Amino acid sequence: MLWLSLSLGFAAAETVRVSSETASDRLLRQIEKQLDDQAAAETEFEARRQARRAAERIESYLNSKAYFAPDISYAIEPGEAPVPLVNVEPGVRFKIAAIETDLGDAVLSEAAAEALSNVLILKPGEIAEPTEVIAQEAGLVAALRVSGYAEARALERQTLGDQEAGTLDLVYRIDPGPRIVLGEVIYPSNTRTRRAYLDRLIPFEAGAVYEPNLLSTFSRRLNATRQYSLASVQIDDTAQTVLPNGDEVRNVLVQLEERSRYTVTSGTSFSTSEGPGFTGSLTRRNATRRGDTITATATVATLERALGVDWRIPNFMAFDRTLVLSAEGGREETDAFDRESLTLSGTYEIRASRKRSFTLGAGSEFTREEDAFEQRDQQVLSTFLGARFDYADDPLDATKGWRVDSRAEPGIVIGDREAQYFSLNSQLSAYQKLDQEARFVLASRIRSGFVFGAALDELPVSRRFFAGGGGSARGFEYQSVGPRAADGTPTGGKGLLEVSGELRWRRDGPLGYVAFVDGASVVANESASFNDVRYSAGIGVRYDTLVGPIRFDIATPVDPRDGDDPVQIYVSIGQAF
Repeated sequence: MLWLSLSLGFAAAETVRVSSETASDRLLRQIEKQLDDQAAAETEFEARRQARRAAERIESYLNSKAYFAPDISYAIEPGEAPVPLVNVEPGVRFKIAAIETDLGDAVLSEAAAEALSNVLILKPGEIAEPTEVIAQEAGLVAALRVSGYAEARALERQTLGDQEAGTLDLVYRIDPGPRIVLGEVIYPSNTRTRRAYLDRLIPFEAGAVYEPNLLSTFSRRLNATRQYSLASVQIDDTAQTVLPNGDEVRNVLVQLEERSRYTVTSGTSFSTSEGPGFTGSLTRRNATRRGDTITATATVATLERALGVDWRIPNFMAFDRTLVLSAEGGREETDAFDRESLTLSGTYEIRASRKRSFTLGAGSEFTREEDAFEQRDQQVLSTFLGARFDYADDPLDATKGWRVDSRAEPGIVIGDREAQYFSLNSQLSAYQKLDQEARFVLASRIRSGFVFGAALDELPVSRRFFAGGGGSARGFEYQSVGPRAADGTPTGGKGLLEVSGELRWRRDGPLGYVAFVDGASVVANESASFNDVRYSAGIGVRYDTLVGPIRFDIATPVDPRDGDDPVQIYVSIGQAF
């Protein structure tokens, strides 16, 4: 006989002693794990209660492992510290002898019958574990629903066990209900959005056989418009028509609750080199009743004043295709240049999947600027192609994965200076959590940019690269990394290389901490390399909010030069990358 004593509480006290003549050591150890830790019994009444409870738990566990006829008894060993005794003889482990599916009088379509035949979780001769038995039943119901039987449900199973043989005959009783054909799509009468626009989001034609993914896709597309606080899709409970083959035509009911037409947002930032900044925006939804949004954004900062308007027209010509028309005017006054500009552009965004998107566009920029070279008026005419691959787990505060943004732009410059150019700009960010709870995350970034064709003094400042500051290399003054004119004014460059690495530590609660190293290089030609990179280092604090972490960073150059400030401080919203 095998004995298993579970010693709990004080060293001299036992709680439950389990014995068996037929169970294996491995099974007894598994049984042990099912029993609660509890203090040793002080009275015989307590010991008997513990023994009874242990016997019930053991029986339940054995049943879950297909031991459907165990022999379990319990008693107590009297004494000053009475010990509960449980004897377990698990018996035979039942196997499946036969499996049958009973659909009553229902006649299924060929597709549904084939789908049922492919549900093969259990076969005759396999262990009849209840979890597998239930999973097979769920699989049968799911196969019917995917095949158009939206109301398929499981009835009470029939089982016939042979204890001597240790086998189980199993009959699944399934009510498939009628096959559903999708009819008309019915929207709420009070929705403001045009019916023609909403119909463009429907992923099925009237008369299509019901599939769960069709309704879920429709619901996802409605939610993706960001026009609704609630968007749900379901089939009507009542049939509109019963077809000669028995199929029921059901309308599709859409429930929509529109979001507020207007949204106001604001944000602030501060750095010792760039000063304070404020950004506010006003968004108007569904202005043309086609799911569009118009957003006006104003920026007032020490170095910049700007006003821009974006008109986003979603699902333009096809689903997940968005047309964006933009206009922006502003003035910048920096150490490198003074600039007034007006930019008009159109962008066609293609969302290939949740992780992949592409942009194609054209723009025209009118600019008057004064830099280290001269004062001039120019116009830039350009086209551009962009690609984004986002495999990070969070858009605002990623802990694993990676993302890539790339953009190619050919253009011509006319006006006081004329030129042709071609620019390439790419950024790769990667994230790796260092522990299971993502308390420690390693984040890295590398960005490169090159401009070919035009000479540096022929390029508008908006097409040159500058580095230094909160969005580039922290620790260096804004635009301070790179070539300078004879009087010390930054000129920008045609080659850019930036690198960053952060070790992020998240504590319990909203606070987190960061240690980071940034590097940047800007050169006058297209040959930026790691040999030219200047580095800075710093630490930071993050405070999580609903709109992303508030970021506070302090940084210093690793290799300071004359004119470099020893410390730069930055405050803004969101991770650095």
